[in-house]
Amino acid sequence: MIVGLTGGIASGKSTVSNLFRKYGIEIVDADKVAKEVSEKKESIEKISNIFGKDILDSDGKIVREKLREKAFKNRELLQELNKIIHPQVMEYFKRKKEENSKDEILIFDIPLLYEAKMEYLCDKIIVVGVDVQKQIRRVVARDGSSEELAKKIIFNQMPLDEKIKKADIVIMNDGTLDELEAKVMKIYRELKER
Repeated sequence: MIVGLTGGIASGKSTVSNLFRKYGIEIVDADKVAKEVSEKKESIEKISNIFGKDILDSDGKIVREKLREKAFKNRELLQELNKIIHPQVMEYFKRKKEENSKDEILIFDIPLLYEAKMEYLCDKIIVVGVDVQKQIRRVVARDGSSEELAKKIIFNQMPLDEKIKKADIVIMNDGTLDELEAKVMKIYRELKER
């Protein structure tokens, strides 16, 4: 069974992912796949041609913070970046789905699951949500981003209420880590019974 795990930036999705990993569930992380894709020589060339050579370090590698800042300041540039990265990420996930046996649970951790129209790859979808103000504070604290950049990133993603309407399961991450662990354990047991 393929379970899609999604949620906005700093919603606690990675924490939920790690909690599921404790149960021996394989997690396929779209951010890691996208990072690997963006580190390929041909991707670096395409991306730096669009965003400028100033996003590269002295070794010719992409400085993620510089790329992120430019991408979220200009929606057209963000779309161009997505055109380079998303098709390759999509192919990777399609292959993983084909390899999956229906008996085992495999979690696709995909922050932009709905935005990238990848929900069709999943049998069930879990959305992790959090209050927007808390989300902004977490992005600023975690990434050292400005509040302005944090808001741009959040508002470039599908609103939480829309994600919730499409979800099979919703985890509101508005409590303690122990409460979150209990929610994940309950969902894990329910998924194992199906």
